[in-house]
Amino acid sequence: MRVLTFFLFLGLTGFVTPIYPDARGDELIDKYLNLSARRDAVLSMRVDYREQQKEPIRLEFTWMRKIKRGLAWHLLRMESPLSEKGKLLLVHEKENGDAEYIAYRPNSVLKKKVRVSAARNYKYKGLSISVQELIGGELLKYTHQFNGVEKVNGVICYVVENKLRSQFKNDSNYPRSLIYLRQDNGMPLKWELFGNSDTLEKIIQVEAVKKIDGLWTVARALVEDLKKKGQLTLTLKEADPNPDLKDQWFREDYLKKNSR
Repeated sequence: MRVLTFFLFLGLTGFVTPIYPDARGDELIDKYLNLSARRDAVLSMRVDYREQQKEPIRLEFTWMRKIKRGLAWHLLRMESPLSEKGKLLLVHEKENGDAEYIAYRPNSVLKKKVRVSAARNYKYKGLSISVQELIGGELLKYTHQFNGVEKVNGVICYVVENKLRSQFKNDSNYPRSLIYLRQDNGMPLKWELFGNSDTLEKIIQVEAVKKIDGLWTVARALVEDLKKKGQLTLTLKEADPNPDLKDQWFREDYLKKNSR
């Protein structure tokens, strides 16, 4: 999976009070996270990837997110294609940016477990999807600098530059990024990701959004992979903004018993 980049602006909730242009970058990002990633939700997603002279790839997965005591728990369950169905990916994020990644593979007598680096990227037929990007960028691994105001497709946006902290230099393929947050509602409109050579590698455009029971979610986002000359489309199928998520579902022992 080429790396599936942030949808992943999923989960914005409610009206955002306009943020003044002199606000600091970390305040903008913190406000965005409070309105989106720091809220329980269950999201059903579809991924379509196209690259020149290669067969199109489609994946579907369920993303369960639970917030508790300063921790963000993410459980990704692959739903299709059949060969991938039942794979489980668990991520525990801490307030300081640290994260633990655990993956369980189906059809393994030993219930094969993969930790840390091997679980950070989900691979299928040459496509590499970064778990970091799937769950929204793990923005606490970065510092945030306000870079002014710009118009994007006629929409006024606050620009925030994100730089990976030195202790997380091995945790991301993108040491730097620019996020364009809409002035009117705080939702990301565009995200530019820069690789290790500080070359622009991916551009994410949010094409449609939905508000479901007070929860703003990205209904469709387009990711342009400039290196691979590929396009990845992320589509929201269903969203439950008020799920009843059990703590035990996000524990390693539960994954071991229930991976299939």
